[in-house]
Amino acid sequence: MGIATGWLWVVLAMASGARPDPSAEAMCELSALYTAERSFFGEKDRYDIPAVVGFLPLPCADGTRPPAPDAHSVGGCQFVFTVLEAGRAPDATLKLEARGVTPATRNLRFLLDGRDALITRADSNARVAPVDCDDWRRAADPLLRYHELAGEYDCVTGPYPKEHPCTEALTQLVNLARKGVGVARKEYDAHPTARELYPLSPPTPAMLLCGVTASSQQRAQHADLLSSQGSLLDVVLQPGCRDAGLRAGIPLLFRDGACPGPHCLELVRLAQRLRLPERLGVLEGRAESLVTWLWTQPAALQHDFLRAATDRGSDRVDALLLLRNGAWPSLQALTTPPLTPLENAWLERAHREHPTLAPLLGLLREQQRSHPATDTDFEAWARTVPCRQLHDARDLALSATRLRAIAQAQSRCPGDAVYVLSRHVAKLSPRELIDVLQPLTAAELRMLHTELGLSDPARAEALLDWVMERDTGLLDGLTATPAVVTKLLTPPHANRLGGREAVLDLLLDFQRSPRITPTDEGMLHLMTEALKGTPSAARVRNIAERNLSPEDRQRLLSGMLRARDPRLQAAAAAGAADWKASDGITAPAARACLAEARVTLECMATRSRPLGPPPPGVRQFFFGCGTGPQPPPAPPAPIETWCTRFDELVASCRTACGGALPGPSELALLASIAGEPPPTAPDGLRACMPDFP
Repeated sequence: MGIATGWLWVVLAMASGARPDPSAEAMCELSALYTAERSFFGEKDRYDIPAVVGFLPLPCADGTRPPAPDAHSVGGCQFVFTVLEAGRAPDATLKLEARGVTPATRNLRFLLDGRDALITRADSNARVAPVDCDDWRRAADPLLRYHELAGEYDCVTGPYPKEHPCTEALTQLVNLARKGVGVARKEYDAHPTARELYPLSPPTPAMLLCGVTASSQQRAQHADLLSSQGSLLDVVLQPGCRDAGLRAGIPLLFRDGACPGPHCLELVRLAQRLRLPERLGVLEGRAESLVTWLWTQPAALQHDFLRAATDRGSDRVDALLLLRNGAWPSLQALTTPPLTPLENAWLERAHREHPTLAPLLGLLREQQRSHPATDTDFEAWARTVPCRQLHDARDLALSATRLRAIAQAQSRCPGDAVYVLSRHVAKLSPRELIDVLQPLTAAELRMLHTELGLSDPARAEALLDWVMERDTGLLDGLTATPAVVTKLLTPPHANRLGGREAVLDLLLDFQRSPRITPTDEGMLHLMTEALKGTPSAARVRNIAERNLSPEDRQRLLSGMLRARDPRLQAAAAAGAADWKASDGITAPAARACLAEARVTLECMATRSRPLGPPPPGVRQFFFGCGTGPQPPPAPPAPIETWCTRFDELVASCRTACGGALPGPSELALLASIAGEPPPTAPDGLRACMPDFP
C-alpha cells in the first residue's frame, strides 16, 4: 500500500466514529506527528525530531507530561512519542513510535511506517482499528475551544468587547482554572493578560504596571510603589512587560541609579528601542561613572553596551575597543559622526591608561575643532598608524611640515603616502614642494607627475633645476619659457639629455619624449638658439617651414638665406616658399634649392627608366576607412601598380633643400625669384603625382 492509500486509510479511520480506547491517544498523536513530519519534509526535503517539526502532543488534564528520554521523544499524557528514523531525500525513511508509560498503557507500543502511513502494534504487527480523533480530542483537551479561538484570534492582549471571540476563549480558560483544571491553570498563569483581565486574585502592582488596563497615571503610581519596595527593576525586566509599563518604570530606574549597574545594558537597550529621552540624559550626565564601570566589564558586554549607548555602527564601536587596548584606530571611524559625551569620556580614560595614544587624541581634538594638534603629534601618528589609515589625513589641515611627515611614510606605505600627497602637492609653493617630496623615489615622483604643475610656466621655471636633479622623466609635459630653454641648453642640464644638439632636436620635435612644450616666446628663443653656429640643413628647413610672422621669419632666416653654405640657403628658401613668403628669399638661395631639386628629379627619371612610360589613367589616393562589412577590394588599376613600383625605385633618391622635395607651386615660386624656368619633372612623377606639371 502506497503513502497516498495509507494516509487515506488513516483519515477514514479517524472519521469512523469508533469508541475511543486507551490507544486513542497513540493513534491520534502518531497521525498528528506524521502530518507535521510530512509538512516539514515538503519544505526541507528531510524529516526531523518533534521539536524541530513543531509537534507537541496534548498533556494530561492536570498539565503534566511523562518525561522524554531525549530530543527524539516528547511526552503526551499516557504515551511518549519518538521519531525512530528520520531520513532525507532521496532515501526519505520515517519511522515513528508511541510507547505507553502509565499502568493502563505500559504494555502498549505502536509504530507508524512513513512508507505507507499505517499504524500497527509493535508486538504483533497487526493493523490498529481506527478511532475518531475528534471525539478523543474533545474528551482529552478541556481547552479545545480555547485553543481553537486563540489560534485564530491570538487573544494575547485585551481588554476585548463582550462579543469578541477572545472574550469567550479567556472566559473558558478562567473558569477551568478556577475549577482547578491543572492544564488550564498553567495556561492561565502563563497568559500575558488573562490574570489582569480576569483575576482569580487581586492583581499585583507589577501586573498592573506591565499589563493592559492601567492608565498612564496609574502606571506611574504603580512604578513609584514598586520602586519604593525595591522590586521595580525585576518587574521591568520580566518578559512580557508592555511598552507602556516600561515607559513608566525605566525613567525611575535611571533616576535611582540603576545605570551604571549590572542591568544597565538591558535598560539602555530597552530605552533605545522606546526612544526614551531619559536615556540621553543618563549617557551624557553620567558619562564618567558609566565609563568607570564599563572599563572593567567583559569585552562582549563593553561591545554591546557601546553599540546600544552610542547608537553607532560597528566601525565606531570597534575603534573605541581598540583604544581600550591601547591600539590606534582609524581617525575616520572616530570623527563621523561627532563623538558623544560618553565616547569622549571613554577616550580620556584610554588616554590615562595608555599615554602613547596622546598623538591620536590630539588629532581627534583638532578634527572636532576644539584645539589644533601639534606637528609633533601628527608626525608620531604618521609614523605609527597602519598604512590605510594615512588616508584619514584628508580631514586635517595639512601644512608642508605635515605633508613631509606623510612623504616620510613612503618607505613602509608607498602607495598610500603618494595618494595622500597627490591631493595636496599642487597647492604647495615650489620651495615647499621640493622639501616635502625629498623622501620620495623617482618612481614615486612620476606617480605625482600631473600634480607637480609643470605645465604652468612660472612653476616650470622654479622647479626645472629640481626636476633635472631628481628625474628627467618628469620633463614630460613641461612648459618651456625662454628662461627654461636657456637653462636646458646650459652644459649641466644639456649633458644629462645627450648634449646641446640633442636638446635642440628634442625641443623642436614635439613627437620626441619627453614632450616639452615651448611657449610662443620660448619657441622663438629656441629657434634663435637652434640657428646659431652651423646648423644642419634639416634643422633650417624645420624652422623655415613654421608659421612665423614676416618679421620673425626675416629675423630668423636672413642669415641662412645669405649663408656661405648653399645647402643652408636652399633649406631656408624651401621653407619660406612653403608659406609663399617670397620677401627675403634671395635669388642665390632660390637657385641653390632649384639645383638640388633638379638633381633629385634627374635621379627619379634615371631610376624609373626601366619601367617604361606610365600606363594611361589617374592614380587615386584613398583616405579614411569604412565601417561595417566591406566588399572585397577590386584588382588595382595598371597605373596603381606602376606607381607603386615607381615609388619603390625612387625611394633612394636623396632629399632636396633639407627635406622633402618642394611641391610644384613652391618650385615655381623659387624659379620666378631665380629668373629661370622651373625644373621638369619626369613622366613617372607627373603620372603618379598629378600636381606636378
